Amino acid sequence: MLIRASIPGYRKIKDDTDESYTVFCIEIWVSGRRQCLEKRYTEFEDLHKQVKKLMRTPEFPPKKVMKWSHKVLEHRRQALQIYLQGILDTEVHPKSLLKFLNVNIETGSFDSLDKLGPDSKATHQPVIAFPSDAFLQDNTNGTLPDIVAEGVIMGLYAPVDEILPR
Repeated sequence: MLIRASIPGYRKIKDDTDESYTVFCIEIWVSGRRQCLEKRYTEFEDLHKQVKKLMRTPEFPPKKVMKWSHKVLEHRRQALQIYLQGILDTEVHPKSLLKFLNVNIETGSFDSLDKLGPDSKATHQPVIAFPSDAFLQDNTNGTLPDIVAEGVIMGLYAPVDEILPR
């Protein structure tokens, strides 16, 4: 399942007791659909605790910081994005990661499609997966020539004077 995610920003939220905290905005793309989630650092930390038991993880940004400034929060945002991307770059995605991103394992879409806003409309057809060695397979079953493969082979391996007109 192809999942893209980025953390384009963060924002401060004040709760009922006038305490403020920061949430990081996560933009997730699955099969042409987009969803935005907001997660606190502690939720990322919980995810890290679960995922590090299953696989080798990228470095997780430290919890302790001296003072909260825009620069510190931006550095943490970037570090969390690198961490999230590092986990998504693996071949197998842990169930805890899919749950964190609100992705349904069976359907390859979001768990809460009905809760999504107008930004969640499909932008293209679902992604089709190809085997990693698709170009190494000899597919001579068809009756039509494979002009794309022939063009690539000619472009890569033919002598220059055969390709360029004089």
